[in-house]
Parts: sequence; structure tokens; C-alpha cells
Amino acid sequence: MKKWISHIKQFIKDHLHEIFHHDHVFVVVLAWVIAGFWAILFVNFTIFDPVSRALSEFKMTDIYFTIQRMGNSVKWSNDIVLIDITEQTARGDIAHTLEQLAACEPKTVMMDIIYEKEGDDMIGNGELIMAIDQLPQPILSCKLIASSEEQGKFVDVLKSFFEPFGDYTWAYSNVLKSNGPNGTLRDYTICQKVDSTTYYSLAYLAACKYMGKEPTVEKNNKRTILYSNVEFPVVKYNEIMENKALIKGKLAMVGTITEEADMHFTPVGKMPGMKTVAYAAETYIDHHEISSMSNTISWILTIFVCLIAAYAGYLTRKHSPRFFIYWNKLVYLVISVVFAWIGFICFVKHDYDISLLLPLLGVAFIERARIHYMWFIDYCTIHPQWKRLYAFASKSLYFKPPKK
Repeated sequence: MKKWISHIKQFIKDHLHEIFHHDHVFVVVLAWVIAGFWAILFVNFTIFDPVSRALSEFKMTDIYFTIQRMGNSVKWSNDIVLIDITEQTARGDIAHTLEQLAACEPKTVMMDIIYEKEGDDMIGNGELIMAIDQLPQPILSCKLIASSEEQGKFVDVLKSFFEPFGDYTWAYSNVLKSNGPNGTLRDYTICQKVDSTTYYSLAYLAACKYMGKEPTVEKNNKRTILYSNVEFPVVKYNEIMENKALIKGKLAMVGTITEEADMHFTPVGKMPGMKTVAYAAETYIDHHEISSMSNTISWILTIFVCLIAAYAGYLTRKHSPRFFIYWNKLVYLVISVVFAWIGFICFVKHDYDISLLLPLLGVAFIERARIHYMWFIDYCTIHPQWKRLYAFASKSLYFKPPKK
């Protein structure tokens, strides 16, 4: 591997001035002019809506998550256990489940359920409240109510009916969705403010309680959820006591697993809401904070990758004029795969998200841009009366002197 890297470094050193030849620079610029033209079409013509929606939902991290989850490389979480009460509706039955859960001695219990109304089951209500009091470090779910006038501002909090009956710890279950058609769930937040009160998210607060850490308002409030190859043990409500050893000392999350109304779209498919919370909590517990590439560095990388693609395409034309079309396809594929793999390694090993959508999009238009640029050079060549354009064309790598 070191030998290959040294060869690549030497190649770049020997050919750096050729990579930045003005021909390749113009080809890259023209590639982005063409890409911009298609972008305008996608935005302004409804016939392209399916394509634009698909692109708006796409991120390179989706591919990384899929790669991680391929094959039989699944790892079981050592921190989180999911308690499935989907089939339970009576509050007295749920209270009995919580009592059994408390007897299993989990370190922290998070309840992803909101009981808005008191209802008529007074006995069940009383049993539920007493069962919650028995839980170790219980965290109860609430929902932040957003203002319709100002997006992102929360004006009220919806909690369970028994809020006045005890000093409970509340955390919001609201999720962040992308603006795409499916509303893909990729991120979670640390906290939100309602008036002067700070509320923490279920995932963050549950992770902090489990780790014995005091929750704080952090600088980076929005975090990426890692949908890695970790899976969470699921224990049904009627199997709790048989899994006491599995639950003891863990972060137990209580909620529904198979309820369709609580399903969310994620980069790895539809997933129950409680499981997305589990992945968000696991991300924080494992100390994963994803750093994203800035726009400036992203554009520098885009230009660099496109220049390499433009130069590589020129070499194939120069050394294989008969079969360059096929070689170009292979070369561009290799460039895309290499940089995608580098991005995957940076994401998995170093928690750094390299934005590769722009570089790979640029590579896709390089050959089309080269064809137009060569047409321009040829056009200038056959018109020597245009002295300045002819002088420019004569310095091109694609210049062919006119036949006399």
C-alpha cells in the first residue's frame, strides 16, 4: 500500500503543471456551466421533479451506512435495550410491565410514550404513576409545540396528564426531518428553548443519564445520527423477567416497535421512532460527533477532483485515440470509486463527512465539457483571421494545425 501511495505522490509531482494546464481548467469551468444549466432545468421544469426530489434526498452518508450494514457484520449494542409494548394498551398492564422492568435493575429508563388525557381508567392511572416512581432515573417523553408564525420557534410543551403529580424529568421526542418528499430522518438536536426553559432531547438526555454526565447546552446543537451496523436487543413486554441479565445495568427504552404511525424514513429504510432515538443515543454514547466539510474546502476538493478527471481523460485520448471512449469510462469510474472510498474511510474512522456530491457530479460532466471545448478549439483553428482566438487555440493541447 505504501508503495502505491509513493507512486501516486511521484506521479502528481511530475505532472502537476500538466494537471493545471489552462485547457483542463477551461474544461472544468465548462463542465460546471453545463451542470448549472441542468440544475436550472431541474428547478424550473416540473417534468424533472422526480429527479430533483431524488437528488434533494441523497447524501453520500446514505451509501456509507449501507456499506457498513452489508453482509454479516452486525454488532449488538452493549448499552441499549428496547422494551416493546406495542401490543399493550391498558395502563394497568403497562404499569405491571414497568414494575417488572424496575425489578431487572436497568441503569436508566426512557419512556417514549405520551399519555395526553387522563381517561376513565383511574385505577390504571394510579398504578402507572406508582410504577414510574419505581423506575431508576426515569426520563419521560414530551412534545414541543411549534409556532405557526415563526418556523423553528417553540411556544408550548405537551406532557402526560400526570405532570402535576410528581417532579419528573421530561425530554422532547420531536425529530428533525429533511425537506425532501420522504422527510428522511438524519439528525437530532441536543436541546431547544421554550420561553426561558431549556428542554433536552430524549436521545441526548437518556445518553447523559446513562453515562452519569450532566446535560449541558452544547455549541453544536444539531448532530448527525449514525445508522451504523449496530443492532439493539428487543425484549417484548411478556419476556422481561426472562431477560433480566440482558437488561441489568443498561439503558432501557420503553415504547412501540411495530406501530405504523410511529415509523420514520431513514437512510437505511423505514424505522420505528424509538429505534431512531436509540441510534441517536448510541451515537452520543460512543462519542461520535460528525464534522462536516466546509463549503470552501468542498469547492476546492471539487475543483481538484475535476482537474484530475480532465487530465486523466486527456491522457486516454492522447495514448489510446481509438479506444479512449472506453478507457475514459473506466478512468472516471475508478476516480469516483477511489474518492468515494476515501470519503467512507474518513467517515467511519475519523467521523468526518467529506462532501463528495459536487466532485462526483463534476466528473460526470467532464467528458461532455471536453467535447464542447475541443469543438471551440477546432472552430478557432479553421479561422486564422481571428488572430487572438487562433493564438489561444494554437497553445491548446487539442490544437491541430489546419491542413494547407
